[in-house]
Amino acid sequence: MKKRAILFFSLLATLLLTACLSDFDTPKVAREGSFAIELAEDSLVEEVETRAARELNYGEASEYLVTLTHGAEVIWKEKLFKDITQADRIQPLGNSYVVMAEDVTKDEAESANNGWGCLRYAGQSDAFSIVANQTTHVTVPCRMANAGLRVYFDSSFTDFFTDYAVTTDDVRGLKFNSNNGDIAYYNPDATTKTRAVPVIISASAGWEGTVRLTRTINLQAGKIIRLNVKLNSPEPTEGNITLSISYDDEFKEGTNTEIFLE
Repeated sequence: MKKRAILFFSLLATLLLTACLSDFDTPKVAREGSFAIELAEDSLVEEVETRAARELNYGEASEYLVTLTHGAEVIWKEKLFKDITQADRIQPLGNSYVVMAEDVTKDEAESANNGWGCLRYAGQSDAFSIVANQTTHVTVPCRMANAGLRVYFDSSFTDFFTDYAVTTDDVRGLKFNSNNGDIAYYNPDATTKTRAVPVIISASAGWEGTVRLTRTINLQAGKIIRLNVKLNSPEPTEGNITLSISYDDEFKEGTNTEIFLE
């Protein structure tokens, strides 16, 4: 089973990157230092420290966006890994350099795939220094930065209702009406790392009126929440539907929590 991926950008000596970087990190003058970039991946769900990272090949790393800052100054922004040059890697001596990396931008993470968004990995290094005549070693931990919502309709629900949907009650208005595996991605708040998404559950089975329930799903950065919709009685009425919320095994394992709507 695929687990949550954790990526690391490691700024290492050029000698470790023989196929990708050649001699790009050789300082040209005594007032300059350098760094080189390696991208690696760890598939562990938790306790990252217990496993070694896997170096990604150049093709896997080539489309990542990398930004370098020095204090408040942006040295270069959102450069594709494959486009980073020798000149980009050699910088003046100094402190407070930071490298940021992401596979897609925040805007793309919510606008891609006709508004459903996409998975986004992002992270940044601790501040580091560029020192004369040596290569600086820096690690940038890049993890799943956004949150996801997936909906699953239990057979007890689909066998009873003929018309049903879960619709996000926000500007995007995304509609789940089948078990096709669609995931809606959201950028969480930068401070709380959470995002509250209101949803409307509607269903009809030919009786007079339609079951309509409104609830809020609290998403968390780095996790995909699966909203399970099922019946808790053979003759459901409005307010008599069980929603079961659980972490999707693809990224985070956890026990199910049921919410009874009454």
